[in-house]
Amino acid sequence: MTKEAAIFQFWGQFLPAYEENTIHSGKDLNGKVVTFPYITYQVVTDNFDSEVPMTASVWDESTSWSNINRIARNMSETIGDGLFIKCDGGKIWIKKGTPFAQNMGDESNNLIRRKYLNITAEFLTLN
Repeated sequence: MTKEAAIFQFWGQFLPAYEENTIHSGKDLNGKVVTFPYITYQVVTDNFDSEVPMTASVWDESTSWSNINRIARNMSETIGDGLFIKCDGGKIWIKKGTPFAQNMGDESNNLIRRKYLNITAEFLTLN
């Protein structure tokens, strides 16, 4: 599995996940309406022994933060002190960044709840 596919699979285990440049005006690249909750994430890759920061956002539409907080807690527990995911040529070591999660809103809709996540990924790969 490529590095990019491994990153997609990692985020997709929690919710429907989309690379952050594939969502436009609430639709994916195929024109399908994206429904809440979902994740948008960065794809950043590197080579052996390189640690890079990555971000993701969990999006929900609600009057409450409880659902999105629960999702972020689940992600935090899954990553724990670090999580290895397999990819072609090795593994990617996913770790929580600092701060791991922070609340954000959306100026266009006051019902949008966004949890901004920071992780680091260390690429233990041959290429």
